[in-house]
Amino acid sequence: MIANNRISAVLVSTDLARSQQFYESKVGLTLSPETIKNHLLFERGDGTTLLIYGRGSGNKADHTQVRFWSSDIDKDVSALAANGIEFDEYDTETFKTVDHIVTSAGIGRSAWFKDPDGNTVAVFQPE
Repeated sequence: MIANNRISAVLVSTDLARSQQFYESKVGLTLSPETIKNHLLFERGDGTTLLIYGRGSGNKADHTQVRFWSSDIDKDVSALAANGIEFDEYDTETFKTVDHIVTSAGIGRSAWFKDPDGNTVAVFQPE
């Protein structure tokens, strides 16, 4: 049954070399030896993967497309910021970043950034 198989997040990129450099040097992922032509595959814990494939035109979406789960979001966000990641900042009555992180009561804490193709990536620590 497919519900028992691993799940992979998939993004598109207009420049795979730029995406590889970003995800390796700034996010800290390692390219998998299973990567095939016109794709980047990054394997992570518990059998999860991030697959990025080359495409001539971007796939701009205005929602979170990948979520990295965290057990210490302050530490993870600080490390990403030190690697040059620029986080999205929000300042509304109900949604405000403090040190790049939004705290949502009953949900958890999140921070968002864009990759070189404008894909929205989140770091999330549940309550």
